[in-house]
Amino acid sequence: MEPQSRKKNKAGKARIPLDQTEIQLRRKIRAKLAKIMQMLEEPDRGGSARIKLIDEMGTAAHELHLSLERKGYPPVHHEYMISNRGMPANDPGFYKHLHPVEDLLAFLDNPLANVEPEDRTIGDVFEFAVYSRRLRRKDKYKLKRIEFGWEVIGRVIEGQCDKGGRPFLYENFQQDSIQYPSGLYGRLDSLWKRAFDDEMSHDEVQQALNKLANWVSLTERNTPREDART
Repeated sequence: MEPQSRKKNKAGKARIPLDQTEIQLRRKIRAKLAKIMQMLEEPDRGGSARIKLIDEMGTAAHELHLSLERKGYPPVHHEYMISNRGMPANDPGFYKHLHPVEDLLAFLDNPLANVEPEDRTIGDVFEFAVYSRRLRRKDKYKLKRIEFGWEVIGRVIEGQCDKGGRPFLYENFQQDSIQYPSGLYGRLDSLWKRAFDDEMSHDEVQQALNKLANWVSLTERNTPREDART
């Protein structure tokens, strides 16, 4: 039996097992990709020599792809990669481009490398409870996570916002005379993106929102009043 590559990546996940022929193909692909990338940094960008290397790299990658398919390890690519190339991944011309080859090499190191994250909380409604000096208690806002941001619901001023909460979350704060930290927009934007990238659960998103709401409450409590006697 031919020796197989069964190493693990840094995350501890098993890599795709490769026989000696496949290992040689991977080395060949990596070497040609590195040379192509080097050429792209040069003034003349490699010209016909680069085109020849891309063709050779694509042929080797196609051969490796078919070998993996036969063994039951069909390479997984990003969904947009298939769409952008306009052809199936086992087409001879698919790998005659840098990005699908990079996908293939990433897949060999980690079978889940090109799997799109699952957005688990789109459509979920979260509580955003902030202290109001005017009300002398916490005021509970409702934020619904939508495909392109947040939606403020259940308020006099409500509507769909971007990932940082503009405009309606801040219009509500202004309406309710609630002071908030200047960095809130960036942190809320970052949380929306992390919820997707890290496949955060409902409870994880809620806990993160609680921390941001507490930050707003702290700012509201500690902002000096215009009239020092009140």
